[in-house]
Amino acid sequence: MVAQDITKVERKRLNPYKGLIIDVPTWVNAHDYHREQQRLHGVSLHREGVATGLEVVAWDPPDNSVVIYPGIAVDPQGNVIVVPEPQRFYLNVDEKGLARIIIRYAEIAQDMTAIPGEVKEHPLYTMEGFRLEERREEPTEPHVELARVVIEKPKAVKDADDPAFPGLNEMDTRYRTTSGPRREGQITIGLLSYPQAEPVKGWDCHRQGLFNLVQSIRNNTAYNARLVEVQPDADMAKCDLLCITGHQEFSLAEAEEQVLTEYLSRGGMLYAEACGGGGGGGKGAGGKGFRSSFAALCDKLERHLRPMEVGHPVFHSYYVFGS
Repeated sequence: MVAQDITKVERKRLNPYKGLIIDVPTWVNAHDYHREQQRLHGVSLHREGVATGLEVVAWDPPDNSVVIYPGIAVDPQGNVIVVPEPQRFYLNVDEKGLARIIIRYAEIAQDMTAIPGEVKEHPLYTMEGFRLEERREEPTEPHVELARVVIEKPKAVKDADDPAFPGLNEMDTRYRTTSGPRREGQITIGLLSYPQAEPVKGWDCHRQGLFNLVQSIRNNTAYNARLVEVQPDADMAKCDLLCITGHQEFSLAEAEEQVLTEYLSRGGMLYAEACGGGGGGGKGAGGKGFRSSFAALCDKLERHLRPMEVGHPVFHSYYVFGS
């Protein structure tokens, strides 16, 4: 439930008087009012993410488990998730692919009590708890991501030697979001993987620069930002900025070019960066192959490139560029 949905909930507060009979519906409504007020505060004045703690560290010595330390998070529905003690969590390292470690708010029935005249027992209390889960696909339920790891082959999971550039079977915490004051909006930056049928080396060569951009937006503006990987398909529509990088020649299918044309016509922005570190000589050396392919793509999309002359506004925008 997002802020727009929770504002539609009727806010009716109990107005007690002498002789008021407190039955089950009255009791439930009185407490639900306070719960909804807390959630309204959570979604309207704060953003979801980790508020404090919840660090994820590989087990020592490394195996297929990690330790999640105590902490607090706020989920997209405004629920507060509290982890009071360290948790050891086991990953399925026998299955290759991207594994996300997520935490979800959970309500757990406790102290089952027999009720006169009823067969089933009734929980006397509802404990507000959490569930730790491993997901191979993007979860649809409200959640907070704590870490992820790309499992290449059955082997121990370890902490990244360089957290800015985690490798295979290394913990990756770059996708964690931090809770704090409610942002003015969400910016989604898409890294275009092209094309899936014929992989081109170098499509993600400048990924760390985009992570730095996301972090800069979060730290220095009133907006939240996230980086996602997209194919040249309809999913690009969710991106405010689409980035394409590489050093080799590439080409898109006609259907993919059409999707990109529609994306740009709706006001989408496309950023391209040629990487000169391809090495090895040949068509991709120094990023020439990428530059020529991107220029050809722009012609097909009827978007014409032009050099930025001295005095162009981009040189004097948020960061000042010398050239």
